Amino acid sequence: MENLNDAFPLLFLAVLLVAIFAFMIVLYIRLKRGGGSMTTIALGATDEFLNKDRLRASETIVNENAGKKFKNKNIASSSK
Repeated sequence: MENLNDAFPLLFLAVLLVAIFAFMIVLYIRLKRGGGSMTTIALGATDEFLNKDRLRASETIVNENAGKKFKNKNIASSSK
């Protein structure tokens, strides 16, 4: 009986590690098949944010370039 009490924490730890390992395998298989709805939502939201950031960045660059061209035209027309 005393040996069983000494082995209980090790047995519990082994069962816990096997359960965690099994959970990770199941999770890996589900994500490899295409993920669930939460994965799709997360990827879609990330893509939407990236697209908005890219759009803002391109608009900023275009506006800055347009402003520089406009300033150059004002300088050229005022010197005439």
